Amino acid sequence: MRATKRIIGVFGALALVVGLFAGAARAQTSLAVDIQGPGQAKMNLVMARPFAGGGQLTAADKLQDLINKDLQFLPFLQLVPPSSIPGQINGPTADQIDFKPFSMGKIDVVVTAQWTPGGNLGNVELRAFEVYTQKVLVGKGYDSVTDAQLPDIADRFCMELMMALTGQGGFFNSQIAFVKPSSAKGTDIWTVRPTGRGLTRVTSYNELGMAVSPAWSFDGRRICFTLIGSRSHYLGVWSGGGKPQVYTLPTTSVVSPRFLPDGQIAVSLSLQGKADIYLLNSAYQPGRTIASSPGIDVSPTFDASGRLMAYVSDETGSPNIYVKDVSGGSGRRVTSSGYNTNPSMSPDGKLIAFTKQLGGAQKVFVHDLSSGQETQVTSGGGSDENPSFSPDGYFIAFSSTRSGQKKIYVTTRHGAQPVMIPTGDGAAQMPSWGPLPQ
Repeated sequence: MRATKRIIGVFGALALVVGLFAGAARAQTSLAVDIQGPGQAKMNLVMARPFAGGGQLTAADKLQDLINKDLQFLPFLQLVPPSSIPGQINGPTADQIDFKPFSMGKIDVVVTAQWTPGGNLGNVELRAFEVYTQKVLVGKGYDSVTDAQLPDIADRFCMELMMALTGQGGFFNSQIAFVKPSSAKGTDIWTVRPTGRGLTRVTSYNELGMAVSPAWSFDGRRICFTLIGSRSHYLGVWSGGGKPQVYTLPTTSVVSPRFLPDGQIAVSLSLQGKADIYLLNSAYQPGRTIASSPGIDVSPTFDASGRLMAYVSDETGSPNIYVKDVSGGSGRRVTSSGYNTNPSMSPDGKLIAFTKQLGGAQKVFVHDLSSGQETQVTSGGGSDENPSFSPDGYFIAFSSTRSGQKKIYVTTRHGAQPVMIPTGDGAAQMPSWGPLPQ
């Protein structure tokens, strides 16, 4: 598969019409969406058009369906059925499109797919036009497309479109580690892209233990986790191939290991009769204590600088979220009340996503460290827990029982409608969002 910039004269009559709702006035020169700013709390997306051909999908139908499904994850986009806009599209270039009806219909982006004969399924070029300026936002071409390549083409195009609109596009090629049951007694670590593609099993303990609490290294090359055996906990470290290394620590309790940006691992260990948070040395053994209080200290999470750490402590009676400088000093409590667990710090160190107990269920909240404002970002049925920020600090993955069985969902820092990540059969929980590929 290769991308090209050439223009081919034959046009396949497929178009997606995209309405963009950015929570701000449309720019006169170019479209831009501030995904980190306000106004993105709840946006809806609908399918562009129904399938054609009585269930027998052409390659064009399949690719359009894949693009539609990818765009469901972007809450600032709403797909409008082309039939509702009487715009004329006679070809793939701007001079072949009548943009006036789209402009009158308040459409911001028109996406076209141009198919031409070629090897395998043919050649395809995808373009996204900004209606106001009639300029190309994204143009990508792929030759000799195969059926197996269609999902990857959709992901790449949607990544380019998101990049053009927001300056961030890593959502579509990032990875999430999570936990799935492998037997009646065991669980294992898996990875998957947010669109559900690339599902890969990392560990294979089956009946031998429970691999839980995965966490990516900041360079994306390793995953650490807790391995719960029949008599003790162990530290597991997977380095991208083969079997993970397993390390025995001087305690039977090894809880919530997490990487720092420099590659060190912090983990909660019970060495002095209660759980404190330690940095491990190069031999994966306890070194310096970085959080200790009269209570139990667990669940460290770090910003991209490695200077700031959020964690959970019950030193005041119930679990609450604290923040401290890794180099020293005491922790500062940031949640004011309730039962609060599972913190995840945004890479820029400005926000903390966490789980709060509400009645008989748990929900995901986001705490703004600068303003002190606390915002609930998930609601509805079931329990939501274990939030994890994406590398761009916009999306949040979490596990939820809202569909009955625990599954992984994606929302945003503003609380957009959650979308479930396909993870195959069985339950899925404890997501950890990895960094963008190097």
